[in-house]
Amino acid sequence: MDQILASVAERLRGRPVPDDLRRLAAIQAERPADAGRSRDPLLHTGTVIFEPGESHALLDHSYLNDNDRADPDIMANIAAIDTVLPHAAWIGTLVDGDVVGYWLHPDEPVGEPPLVVTFSTEGEFDIQPGESLVEAVIYHYAGYEDDRFAAVADLYEAHGLPITARRADDLLYRRAVVNPGVLHSKRYEQECAARGLS
Repeated sequence: MDQILASVAERLRGRPVPDDLRRLAAIQAERPADAGRSRDPLLHTGTVIFEPGESHALLDHSYLNDNDRADPDIMANIAAIDTVLPHAAWIGTLVDGDVVGYWLHPDEPVGEPPLVVTFSTEGEFDIQPGESLVEAVIYHYAGYEDDRFAAVADLYEAHGLPITARRADDLLYRRAVVNPGVLHSKRYEQECAARGLS
């Protein structure tokens, strides 16, 4: 538990570890050997908090093969992605293999809780709805299926994580000053132009 929290704190670059992330790390670290999906909210939603030193193929591009690396368009996109990735503190993975973290772009207001950002297996950056990581996790898993959303919210709440929303429409939508998806698109266009692809 302490090692996971130390790793998370390092990823957050000096920002305080949010209470819900602290609790999620505890659930993962203290998981009983016989835990099942019906009792463990992280297992239920396919959410994993990175262990110390752990990375992901989406972040280090280890999924690329030689053909990919020889493709100038793909490499222009990778270069654009690499200008966006450092602006987030990546702390785990979600049910479908997307990575999740906090958007820490320097233009974002420091006095507010950081927005939750995902980077998908399709190469897309998105700001997630909700005021916390756990709300974003529930939304990512349940979407607009109200019954599913409420059931998962109840499961998280039973593990000490108060959730006020019981459907996606109840979540607060906050906008980023610098949207990571827009930033990625602009950088991709610039990288293509620099490579003579546009």
